[in-house]
This record gives sequence, C-alpha cells and structure tokens, in this order.
Amino acid sequence: MCGIFGTIGALTPERERRILDRLRHRGPDSQGAERVICGGQTVTLLHTRLAIQDLSSAGHQPMRSRDGRWWLTFNGELYTHHELRAGLGVSFRGSSDTETLVELLAHDGIERALPQLNGIFAFGALDTVKGRLYLVRDPFGVKPLYYTLSDSLTFASEIKPLLDGGPGTLDSAALQQFLALRYTPSPATLLDGIRRLPPGHVLELDLETRRHRTRCYALPTNRTFEGSLEDATQAYRQALDTAVERQLLSDVPVGVLLSGGIDSAVVAAMARKHCPDLTSYTVGFGPRYAECELADAAETARVLGIPHHTVTVRPESLLELLPEIVRAVEEPLGTTSVLAMWALTQEAKRHVTVVLTGQGNDEPWGGYRRHQLELVIAAMPWLKTISPLLSRRLIRRIRSEGGRRALYALRAPSFAHRLREAYALFTDDQIMQLAGAVDPGPALWACRYWLDWLAPAGVNDAERMLRIDTRMGLADDLLLYGDKISMAFALEARVPMLDPELVELIESMPLDYRVRLRKTKIVHKHMATNFLPERIVQRKKRGFQVPFGEWSKTVWRDFIEAHLLDPRLGLYRHLDYGAVTQVWDAHNTGRRDYARQIFALLSLALWVEAYL
Repeated sequence: MCGIFGTIGALTPERERRILDRLRHRGPDSQGAERVICGGQTVTLLHTRLAIQDLSSAGHQPMRSRDGRWWLTFNGELYTHHELRAGLGVSFRGSSDTETLVELLAHDGIERALPQLNGIFAFGALDTVKGRLYLVRDPFGVKPLYYTLSDSLTFASEIKPLLDGGPGTLDSAALQQFLALRYTPSPATLLDGIRRLPPGHVLELDLETRRHRTRCYALPTNRTFEGSLEDATQAYRQALDTAVERQLLSDVPVGVLLSGGIDSAVVAAMARKHCPDLTSYTVGFGPRYAECELADAAETARVLGIPHHTVTVRPESLLELLPEIVRAVEEPLGTTSVLAMWALTQEAKRHVTVVLTGQGNDEPWGGYRRHQLELVIAAMPWLKTISPLLSRRLIRRIRSEGGRRALYALRAPSFAHRLREAYALFTDDQIMQLAGAVDPGPALWACRYWLDWLAPAGVNDAERMLRIDTRMGLADDLLLYGDKISMAFALEARVPMLDPELVELIESMPLDYRVRLRKTKIVHKHMATNFLPERIVQRKKRGFQVPFGEWSKTVWRDFIEAHLLDPRLGLYRHLDYGAVTQVWDAHNTGRRDYARQIFALLSLALWVEAYL
C-alpha cells in the first residue's frame, strides 16, 4: 500500500515536500516525484511507498513503462500479477505488481487492462501518447481515491493533501446524506469541491481539451449458478481458498485480524494451510462487556493452532484517541467500531505489515437485519398495502430502533426510498430539526445511481439490496475507515471475501443458497463446517461492536458534554443546538437508545473542528 498524489501543473519543491510528508504514514519506505510534460501540460506525480512486493528499488514509484508511453502512481495490490506477466512478453526489471500493471497498460491499453485486474487498488495513470490522465478505483472501493476538478485536476489517496493545510467548506447536500445514512456515498464528500471516485469507476481527462468523463468499468454479473446446494458449497470452498492463497502474496510478514465471528475464522483457517507462520490479533474490552470477543477469538485461535495476540482497551484510552482517529479517517462516520479498529491495527503493526480480514462478507451473503426485511416483504407483499396506515407519529412510539427503521422502510413509496430508510441514521423529522431543512434527494440519488447500474441484471429487490450494500455502504463506510485506520500505521489490510471472482460466484447463486427468513450465509456456514466446529460456526453475531452506549452515560459523559454539547462549537454553524440536546437527553435518560446517533454527531463535531 502507498500514498499517491497527482496534479496538472508544476509544484514548488516546498509544496511537494509538504504533500509527501502528509502521505508519509501510508508509505514510509521511500518517496518519489516526477514531472512529466504531456499534452502541452506539466503533470506532477508524487508517491510514498509501503514496500510489500519486491522490497528493492525496482519497485520505486512513480514508474514509467519500458516503452516510455505510460507513467503510473499506484496504491494497492494486484494478486494475479504473476499470471498477467506471463502474457506480456517483457523482460521485467523486478518483481513488483506496479511494474506488471504499467507494462500491462503499455501492452493492452486502459480499456482492455481494467477487466483483467484482481486486487485492491487506486491509481493514476498517464498516457503520454494520447495525452490522457486516468484515475481508477478497484471494483469494491477497498482503496479510496479523492480528487478536485475545477480549473485543473488534482488527486490523492487522502483528503489532507488536497486541502494543503487550509480549511475546507461544508457541502450542505452531503450533510443531508450523512444525517440520513451515517456516511457520505461517492462521489460526494462533506467537503465542497472534493470528490471521491466511486468504486469500480475510471475518470478520464483529456489534457489538451480539459474534457473529462467518469464511467463504471465493473459491470454487474448476470451469471446464474445452476448446481445443487452441495455443488455451490464445493465451488465456494475452492474459490475462497484460491482468494485467500492469492492474498497471502507478500515479501513481508502476514497476519490475520481475528474476531469472534465466523468470517475471520474461515479466513484464518484457510490462510493457516498456506502460511504456517500466520499470527492472529484480536481487540476487546474485558469480560464484563457483552460486545467483547476476546474469549471467542482465543478459542478459535486454539482450535486452528494459530499464535494469538490480544489487546484490551479501556474506554478512557479510546476517549483520549478519538480526536486523532477522526483526523486520520478524514470523514465523520457513525460507526463506533473505528475505536476498536484503531487499537487493533496498532497492535498488529508491531508484528506484521500485512493482515487479512473477514471484512466484506455480510453484504453479499445477506448478513444484516435489513436483508431479512426484504425477504419478509417478498413473502408477504400485502404488508406494503397496509403500511401507509401506520402514521409516523405511531412509529415514533416504538422503542426499538430496528423496529422503527423497518416500519419507516415499509411505508416508503419506492425501492430507492426503502433503501434510504433501511440505512437511516436520523428520521426526516429529526433531520429537519437538526439541519433546518430536509432534502432526501442527495441520498436517494446515490441509491438510484446503483439501482440504474444494476438494472441490466434483472434481479429482485432482496438481491438488489445485497448488491448495492456490497458497493455503496461497504465502500464508503466500513472499507473507508478500514483503509484510513490501517494505513495510519502503514499496515496493509486485505479482504479475501471481496475477491472479484469470488463475489461473482456468490452473486450468481440462487438467493435461497445465501439467505432465507431467519437464516443467513447458508452456503458460507455449510462450507465452514469443513474447517471449524459447529459451536464456532453457529456463534451469535456480535458485529465488531463497541459498548459506546454504556460508556456515553458514564466514563465518556464529560467528554461528550465538552465536545458535542458546548453551544460555542463550530458544529452549531450547521446544526441546531436544541435539536442535538434533545437527541442527547433522550439517550441519556434512557427514553431511546441513540448511541449510534450520538457517536455520529460527536464524530461530526470533532471533524468540523479539525477540517472546517
């Protein structure tokens, strides 16, 4: 993994150094800078390298193709690059996947190269013959890529180099998205003028005319698996084993982030076969907390025979780190697991440079409660005919947040509206109180964009939700913070469950091979019994949660009152103070469990102080 930056125009040496310093945490092993004259313009490419494959200077970036046509600044990994090399007929200087990619571009061009890539990546590629600059993000958005596009194009792995030390300006439409969804879907960010390239997309800029276009190169599969459940289990086992083996490709030590759940346990079991020196890492909070996974993960490690490292965190220590975490993630999120992830990756980096994770498996397999709602609607379509009779006032009386979200979703007038309600952080009434206006348009646009992308596949509503979850919420929430936090410690986090060939196989399977009413991950769990005892396979899902709800009323209370409830905060240039205190009072008195909402608002308040 690395840090990349590029811009049209020359930079002063001082600014180049400043940008490289801001990206150094992503790539502490070496730095590079190139200024290329192309299409009548100077294009500056910068790079900070975290050496994973080919630790020698042969992997130095930015890198030029042997024929001189292409320049590349690349962040990520290509897991099949050795196979790609075989068809290129080139005498390679070294063994890095960056060299493979730049020579593939020289051999095949961008259009033919992209469908061949299996990996996690974000890169900028300059074609000096056609005078075009390309920005590319991997199919599931494991690696983020930001850009600004006004008079010229500037891009980077992170937001900070694009701001160059100055404050940003809040995008009010993106704020509506954040309040509705708890994150901001690509291409928007909360900063006006700074965009995030969507997963599976390529941006092409003609340097001479300055015209640009963005398109999706990762198309939905319409393949249908026609075998039996047992056939599907065997095919899945083989495909997952191949994905795990591929992602062990490294010239530095590899470990696995092990939770108490089935997904990381399966990854660890398969990785153990191919990597006898594998080590595992788990974070927890102590046995008094139901969210703590230390004991379950330790049992999994014992069963698999994997050396195991644990870190127990105190709420006081995480409280002190939260402002630093928000600055590192660069975008506020409503996901409390960022706290645990920070401590976990910091511990893992003490021993290894690469880790495998179980991230990305719930979405294609239907592991969330909202996926069950779609199955209920399919089984009982009459629910949608009576749901308008449920008034919003009546729904608000329901104490369970999950229950309220489900009923709001049932009342939705379209599938795009239902998606928005299923993901909802705040209701429309609450957004109106908080922001002084409610505009469902920005969040609906993001949902409709992916629905339009998926239309040629002709799948049902439940399948549509699974596939959109895998590309929208996953990319711009969970994977985004996973990248930022792991790379804050120069640790490469890989996601075998999101191998493109593997996901294509999963999405080709009949829906009832994956999820049914009250049953999830059907083939996945069936396959897992080949590696793990039934008691581990059937463990109750914890979801990598943090006991923030309890902490917020006890040890975190003073911190929250100082950093969220002070009316002098910059947050209240954008939100209504009284509306925020209402949310806090309802949570603090126990009338509602608003732990997610309080954490999201706290993250937003800290982010405003850091970035605006």
